[in-house]
Amino acid sequence: MPFRLSTRGHYAVLVMYELAKSDGAYSSLQDISTARKLSQGYLEQIVRPLREAGLVEGKRGFGGGYALARSASEITVGEIVRTVEGPIVPVQCVADDLHPERCPDDCRAKSVWQKVGQAIDNVLDSITLEDLIREETQDAASSKGDQFRDE
Repeated sequence: MPFRLSTRGHYAVLVMYELAKSDGAYSSLQDISTARKLSQGYLEQIVRPLREAGLVEGKRGFGGGYALARSASEITVGEIVRTVEGPIVPVQCVADDLHPERCPDDCRAKSVWQKVGQAIDNVLDSITLEDLIREETQDAASSKGDQFRDE
């Protein structure tokens, strides 16, 4: 089976992206759930570790919801994914120090998988929520320009 991010990691990035777009305003999980067509109950499970890690802050009552705890420029996709998923490893033996018998000391492939995991970390850590917003803005501007060229 190929390396794949779980829905938990995928949805965590989507939630954080939606919060980043709200530019400091509190957003309810119900609004995000409706906008993204995702289960509100599942989003509540995802937000818990994000709040515990200090990535989001919650506010109860009227006008409440969730907001980013730090600037969108300071939060990377890698930090979000690792918060809800744990370490990013392409094969279990790379992270499984408790059971070295699963990957013997003379396993030459282990170093390959460690490098692959590090490369994935590096890419995810190079992308901030602000980058995602900027990319959406550029895409929207580009498609507006395309619209006017067709007329």
